[in-house]
Amino acid sequence: MWALAASVLIGAWYLTTRSEGLVWPALAWMAATLFALAAFRNTAPGTPPIGCVVDWFAFLWAETVIALSLIAVVITSVRTALHQDDALST
Repeated sequence: MWALAASVLIGAWYLTTRSEGLVWPALAWMAATLFALAAFRNTAPGTPPIGCVVDWFAFLWAETVIALSLIAVVITSVRTALHQDDALST
């Protein structure tokens, strides 16, 4: 889970430092990772109950990192796209 969260965080850093606007495949990948972690968590050995140690040390933090990365990418991408549209219209 942490490896997936780290890969999304690195992808978010890459997308926010470049000014390309909205990159839909990257956003789709990040959103899919956000929702895939729940299924990944349910495949843990023994199917641990909600609120177990796995949730506190991996799942909840990984979900938070991925969600915040996705929000940061969307906000940065929309701002970049709006600036590009303003530059083209003037």
